[in-house]
Amino acid sequence: MFSVLLLRFRESLKGEIGVFFPLIVLRSLDSSDSPLSQKASVLRMLEKVCKDPQMLADVFVNYDCDLEGPNLFERTVSALSRIAQGSQIADTNSIVSSQTVSVKSSSLQCLVIILKSLADWEQLRRDSSKQGSIVESHEEDASRRLTTDEMKNQEDGRNQFERAKAHKSTMEAAISEFNRKPSKGIEYLLSNKLVENKASSVAQFLKSNPSLDKVMIGEYLGQHEEFPLAVMHSYVDSMKFIGLKFDAAIRAFLKGFRLPGEAQKIDRIMEKFAERYCADNPELFKNADTAYVLAYAVIMLNTDAHNPMVWPKMSKSDFVRMNTASDAEECVPNELLEEIYDSIVKEEIKMKDDSHDTSKSTKRPETEERGRLVNILNLALPRLKSASDTKAESEKIIKQTQALFKNQGQKKGVFHVAQQVELVRPMLEAVGWPLLATFSVTMEEGDSKPRVVSCMEGFRAGIHLTRVLGMDTMRYAFLTSLVRFTFLHAPKEMRSKNVEALRTLLGLADTDMDALQDTWNAVLECVSRLEYITSNPSISATVMLGSNQISRDSVVQSLKELAGKPAEQIFVNSVKLPSDSIVEFFTALCGVSAEELKQTPARVFSLQKLVEISYYNMARIRLVWARIWSVLAQHFIAAGSHNEEKVAMYAIDSLRQLGMKYLERAELNNFTFQSDILKPFVILMRNTHNSKIRGLIVDCIVQLIKSKVGSIKSGWRCVFMIFTAAADDEDESIVESAFENVEQVILEHFDQVVGDCFMDCVNCLIGFANNKCTPRISLKAIALLRICEDRLAEGFIPGGAIKPIDVVPEANFDVTEHYWFPMLAGLSDLTLDSRPEVRHCALEVLFDLLNERGHKFSSPFWESIFHRVLFPIFDHVRHAGRDGLSSSGDDWLRDTSIHSLQLICNLFNTFYKEVSFMLPPLLSLLLECAKKTDQTVVSISLGALVHLIEVGGHQFSDGDWETLLKSIRMRHTQLSLLNCSIH
Repeated sequence: MFSVLLLRFRESLKGEIGVFFPLIVLRSLDSSDSPLSQKASVLRMLEKVCKDPQMLADVFVNYDCDLEGPNLFERTVSALSRIAQGSQIADTNSIVSSQTVSVKSSSLQCLVIILKSLADWEQLRRDSSKQGSIVESHEEDASRRLTTDEMKNQEDGRNQFERAKAHKSTMEAAISEFNRKPSKGIEYLLSNKLVENKASSVAQFLKSNPSLDKVMIGEYLGQHEEFPLAVMHSYVDSMKFIGLKFDAAIRAFLKGFRLPGEAQKIDRIMEKFAERYCADNPELFKNADTAYVLAYAVIMLNTDAHNPMVWPKMSKSDFVRMNTASDAEECVPNELLEEIYDSIVKEEIKMKDDSHDTSKSTKRPETEERGRLVNILNLALPRLKSASDTKAESEKIIKQTQALFKNQGQKKGVFHVAQQVELVRPMLEAVGWPLLATFSVTMEEGDSKPRVVSCMEGFRAGIHLTRVLGMDTMRYAFLTSLVRFTFLHAPKEMRSKNVEALRTLLGLADTDMDALQDTWNAVLECVSRLEYITSNPSISATVMLGSNQISRDSVVQSLKELAGKPAEQIFVNSVKLPSDSIVEFFTALCGVSAEELKQTPARVFSLQKLVEISYYNMARIRLVWARIWSVLAQHFIAAGSHNEEKVAMYAIDSLRQLGMKYLERAELNNFTFQSDILKPFVILMRNTHNSKIRGLIVDCIVQLIKSKVGSIKSGWRCVFMIFTAAADDEDESIVESAFENVEQVILEHFDQVVGDCFMDCVNCLIGFANNKCTPRISLKAIALLRICEDRLAEGFIPGGAIKPIDVVPEANFDVTEHYWFPMLAGLSDLTLDSRPEVRHCALEVLFDLLNERGHKFSSPFWESIFHRVLFPIFDHVRHAGRDGLSSSGDDWLRDTSIHSLQLICNLFNTFYKEVSFMLPPLLSLLLECAKKTDQTVVSISLGALVHLIEVGGHQFSDGDWETLLKSIRMRHTQLSLLNCSIH
């Protein structure tokens, strides 16, 4: 019958349902003495009504969101949670035990139904809202303008109940704090602005809120501090005692609170009462002292008459004598004292909550009647000990309910039909944590398959709902609890229920993939452990250790099935994740892979999965891929540096696969993502000293070039950096392999090497030219440098052509400095190579290049060439010690110095007009060498000077001759040698 009222007539019976729901439902569920059959009947009814999502939402809106209404929805869930978590009967074979298990299972099922109903209602309202939006989008603009206010009202309505519930929750928290510690409760009220910071407002709150503990109200009113004292005065002053008999006034006064036990507190309260009573009834007592004494006497009489522990009892004459003063003028009339005595002895002074007889109550304001409704509905029933007690309690509640309806008459509240989808959030906030606690306790308690299945349904619904509503903290709690119940961290303790938890967790990859955000690390760790358990027979053998073989085989088989497609779906479905979530996914998988690599032996399961999901997600936009790669690159660098050679080589090969795949995507000009993709190879090549790994890196780059040469753009920079590192290798095979590919790129694909990558190519060739493995490679590298110079001069490199001398170079970019100087400086260094064929070749190419391109060089650049390229060739001669050159230096003199000095003098004479200003430093070089004690050096230097004068002297200006002669005079010690040479 009651279920029919809830489902069909709740809109017309708001007040009645509010009264009978606690009596019929909550009282049966809350009472430990309710028969199990009665609980079962109530639970069957709840299972039926809770399948109606609209009913749950309506109950929440009309009662839980009403400040003066009972929390029917929240209290129902709490009661069901307590039953579902209840203790088990020791004798499992008894009928009571069987009934208890059935009730617990039904309660659990009810909770799952409630959670699923919330999810259904949220989806229903959201779909309805979307459909309404589509309809609205086709309406005329004028119609939309006419309904602007209505739409605003609807928006306000959406938030109305949520605000009401939040306010009610805050108020309940304040009341709970007050009932624990009054001063703290008042501070909470004031800080949350639930009442004004005025004594009168706090006093009104204490009088009007029926949920406050009357004992705590009395304790607060009796405090001596300034603000509580002001509140007590306002509390008493707000009461009216006009025309009331003295005992009636005390009864009215003490209905709202219980007097504290401390005498000083009672004294302050009764003193204020006496003052107020005398103010309202000035003719009854001559002063307040008399009223104060009488009030104390009444309190004593009430305790004496109605406390069974007090004996003997006070007689009427004793009471009269106690209140008779020596001064007859201040005595209270005996008739009044006797009347008070009879009244108190007949009827005990009680607080309002203790009163059973409502028929004698005077008419109260509407707010007070509502307070009494709340009091009844939130009745905390005592734990009854017998059937007679239960019957008496029931009769008491029935009488209170009848009196309440009689006093309320026809007053009915407004019933609100829940429509706003936003209501689901406060509903779940109110019951989510008890639900999670129930599912967790149930999973920990036993292995009952039906109860485990129910818990898994609850976990799924809770995770889905919290994800949809954006309740991240609760969603995280549900997920981490579910992960914990997989027990993959302790395979010996695993049971079939743990397999179900794992099945549920993996199933979320299909149903609620995005709900796993911020728990990916835990989820992927489960997948890693699952693979480890199922792929290692020795570990699989420990699953369910101690259980029978059939159960163990069943669990192991289930784990192997889950390790297949269900686990794989997590990685396959990663393509469905939004941009932020996919970055979290990659980050988490890298973290799990890092832990696998630390194991002994190291595992590469997650490293392999990183390659797979990279393939799956390769189509994502470049911006997202850049974020993903910043995570992947660091992990592959760490994996490629692993101390186990096989692991490092596996990581590098995986990196090659990703590079090959990404280079399939075309890269537009001025982008550098290819360079970012290949940069881990550069870092690994520079950091590792293992020849096998270095050889593998070179092989990987060679494969990339051969298969994707037409697609490489910004990646050339990293390619040449890797080959430059290889050029420094001591393993000839690595050097040979790298150089062969550099040579092939320059000869066959030079048009691909553009922009800044050209200088990386030049540096790479200089590196190979300096390699000491074989002169053949060095000579080829110098020849390739000459080819690069020709291509640069011919304009193959954008921006590399030398501008005419009369054109002012750009302030922030000088072509000659950027492109030409590094080549010239590299060749200059090679002229000092210990191998004769290499230094002769470098010297020849250097001066050929200068003679061929020098007419395009500016004077400032010529100055830079002399000082930074040509003069450093003779540094070891100029700075030789007193004893001359070493034996190795003698070889250089014999093979190179004469030729070099002649070449530099010829170069000066050839470009005299452009470089005439360099005559002084050139003469300084020649004459400084002529000062050396080594006769060979002196002879070579003076010979070069004579050659300079003989070949180019006809071009010298008078100033040049003057400079020449002045320089020679300054070197007077060499003048005689010069004359001898001339003669």
